Amino acid sequence: MSDIANRLADHVKQLRLEAGLTQAELAARAGVTVETVARLERVLRGRSSANSNPSLETLVRLASALGVEVAELLSAPSRPRPKDDRISMILRTANPATRRRVLRVAEALMREEHAEDRPAARKRR
Repeated sequence: MSDIANRLADHVKQLRLEAGLTQAELAARAGVTVETVARLERVLRGRSSANSNPSLETLVRLASALGVEVAELLSAPSRPRPKDDRISMILRTANPATRRRVLRVAEALMREEHAEDRPAARKRR
């Protein structure tokens, strides 16, 4: 098994688990079959697989579904990735429309929080 095949399989599995996705959920988001994801990850168990060398289109689909660039799937391990908070992991796999809606809600909540803080600060003066 090539080093790059192991690296790819490891990155896909790690990102999938961080996002809280099953192989089936990742496959659905990426528009590939569950078998494609399963065969890719099977490389980690030392089992040869037809999908240990996926097409560029499959790599692009998987990367997009995981919210990363293709280069991250293929990159050599560097320093450990910081532990993302839960919202970052959810947003990483959300579609653009959902990301925009979540951002609008978060901005509204922050405006509300700041508005609540202002009167309290004025009373102290």
